Amino acid sequence: MKRITTYFSLVALVAFAASCNSNSDPVFDDGDAFVAFDKAAASCNETDGEIDIAVTLASVKGVSTTISYEAVDGTAKAGVNYDLADGTGTLTFTPEARTQYIKVKIYDPEVTFLEDGTRDKGKYTGDLKFSLKFKSTGDVNSGADNTCTITIADLDHPLSAILGDWTFSANCRGAMASWPCEIRKDDEDDHLVWFYDLVYFSRSGWDGWGISYYGVVSEDLTTITIPLGQESEYKYSNGESVVLYAVDAALNEIFDSGNVTATISYDAEGHATGLVFNLDDTPAGEGGGLIGYIPDAGTINYVYAPYTGTKD
Repeated sequence: MKRITTYFSLVALVAFAASCNSNSDPVFDDGDAFVAFDKAAASCNETDGEIDIAVTLASVKGVSTTISYEAVDGTAKAGVNYDLADGTGTLTFTPEARTQYIKVKIYDPEVTFLEDGTRDKGKYTGDLKFSLKFKSTGDVNSGADNTCTITIADLDHPLSAILGDWTFSANCRGAMASWPCEIRKDDEDDHLVWFYDLVYFSRSGWDGWGISYYGVVSEDLTTITIPLGQESEYKYSNGESVVLYAVDAALNEIFDSGNVTATISYDAEGHATGLVFNLDDTPAGEGGGLIGYIPDAGTINYVYAPYTGTKD
């Protein structure tokens, strides 16, 4: 499930604090100065080597103080997946330097290299997480974002050759159309992928609404099976999801069961290059297509063969 997090900027928080002062002439006193992570969450790739996590001290005139911080293991382990680059575990702020950075070393475990020195692959661990948090904030207060959770993205996912940006093409409303589709991994199932914009919803102005459907990748990584009847996480104004159906050649009847299968092609180096969707084998029969449909509202869009994908 997608999670959306909204962060107030430190400047906005300072302004908010000032506006809440009951004095007739509101002033943010430096006695109210606080330190906080710029974001409560951050992410990086396991190949990044070193990352910087920003910490900012919010004050009006500026104050000087030293704070201490520590790392807390989650699924990521210190010394194996990451380490703090600065062994002191402290940051010093001055009126001239109100933002400082915690430097973290990121490790790529059990990685192998090709003959030309480029990275081949590493150990698959799945995405890993750890946290940074304040131990002491010195002479200032601790802000709301006093912990930052960091996700280390694993690049060795078994479906990495398939994941990423694609360009899909299909017969849409009687003419060939092409549109971008992103295939994303599932956070829990290594053989599940998610298609974002499977049925060319951007044609109807629905691009970016998070209308996605899942597919199951075969054990030999040659096909993706997409169940029909799936409901999108996105809800229309009437509270209904966008349902993925098959539709017959005449656009008269829709089918909410069965599957549509896409065959994956690869190049000599094992990188996915193409997808071909077999729409004839859906319950809609020969010449059938796919349709996005909202109960009690109607059709968003539909596509027919030839339906293909090309890896960007």
